[in-house]
Amino acid sequence: MLRPSILILLTLAAPAQAAQITGVIVTPGLVTIATDTTLTTGFSLALDTPDRLVIDLPAVLGVPLSVAGAGCVTGVRGAMFAPGTARLVLDLARPLAIAGARATASGIEITLRRSEPEAFAKAARRGRTALAIIPPPAAPPADGDFELPPQLFGSAEAVPTVPEPAPMILPPAPANPPTLPSMEMPRRAPGVRARSGGKVLVVIDAGHGGKDVGAISVAGGYEKTVTLAIAREAARLLERSGKVRVKLTRGDDRFIPLGGRVAIARAARADLFVSVHADSAPNALARGASVYTLSAVASDAVAARLAARENKADIIGGVNLGVEAPDVGDIMIDLSRRATTNVSVAFAEVLQDELSSRIAFRGEFHHFAGFYVLKAPDVPSVLLETGYVSNADDAEFLFSPGGRRKVAEGIARAVERHLLGDR
Repeated sequence: MLRPSILILLTLAAPAQAAQITGVIVTPGLVTIATDTTLTTGFSLALDTPDRLVIDLPAVLGVPLSVAGAGCVTGVRGAMFAPGTARLVLDLARPLAIAGARATASGIEITLRRSEPEAFAKAARRGRTALAIIPPPAAPPADGDFELPPQLFGSAEAVPTVPEPAPMILPPAPANPPTLPSMEMPRRAPGVRARSGGKVLVVIDAGHGGKDVGAISVAGGYEKTVTLAIAREAARLLERSGKVRVKLTRGDDRFIPLGGRVAIARAARADLFVSVHADSAPNALARGASVYTLSAVASDAVAARLAARENKADIIGGVNLGVEAPDVGDIMIDLSRRATTNVSVAFAEVLQDELSSRIAFRGEFHHFAGFYVLKAPDVPSVLLETGYVSNADDAEFLFSPGGRRKVAEGIARAVERHLLGDR
């Protein structure tokens, strides 16, 4: 946190129409920078000893700021770096990388992911680089909420809109600024308030099923068998604990369309949705688990390939997506709630902590892609790829009762930690 003695206002010759930074919000895995106009350019820089991320934007910051952190970001400091350039410094508890940047009508959303120390040091040596900011949609949706087609819901009641957190508003710069106090943002309260009343609810989705067998292992086993066993064991552990309610999208070997899985979670007013899968790859050496949260743009080529493959699961069942939910993909990505995305990313971090001692990861654990089953705008959702059944070691682990139990234990423990605030 900046000491008041060094909070100095800089007098700038910035353009009259320069964007003004009006606030900063930090939530686990996301930094939201509020501005009065849309920004589409910027730069980033990694610094080590201690670990920091720097974001430079073509904007004006009226007064220096200091904002409390969340997750692995311990705090954010901001001030003018040069005329027309505002600099934000993210102080880190551990190495992080910028996974993506998206412009909105009210600012920029910076998504963060964990980084290995070696990768962070390499980024620091690389120096200042351009920040690839995804521009906002050309035309915002006219409605503030979205309902799936009625045939997917039955008589389920409407889901209320999730409010977005209000940004911190910075005061205008005084002509002769006095010593400025630090400005703190409240941290997110631990635990989750149940949307349906009573105990919080998690919906666990066993990927594939029925005629859709999913990936086929090197020994001939099916992905649908692994996912169902893990989902049922995780549900059993949670039910035995009795701290949260749990619902399965399928408890046996049956085919459920992707839209139906989303509808089950929304109709139940779930507080969390976890979809369990296992991957495959042409390279038999590829192995390790990973977790995915929703993004319109994939974080890497593997994520893009995997999302494309998983999103085609309905073709096996002969489901016509154009009839089941016309344009649902684009609409739901546009309407994904900022708060829902934040919670999904926060749960992904908890899941990584719980699984790190139980299973091997595929490099960076957390990735982003446009998976269909993650597109409920009001239910925080993650997709867990438990490993590669095309790899002999992963397949042996996942098709063994002991291996599946370890994965289920990690899921159950992460769900309780996240939903109950049990750290």
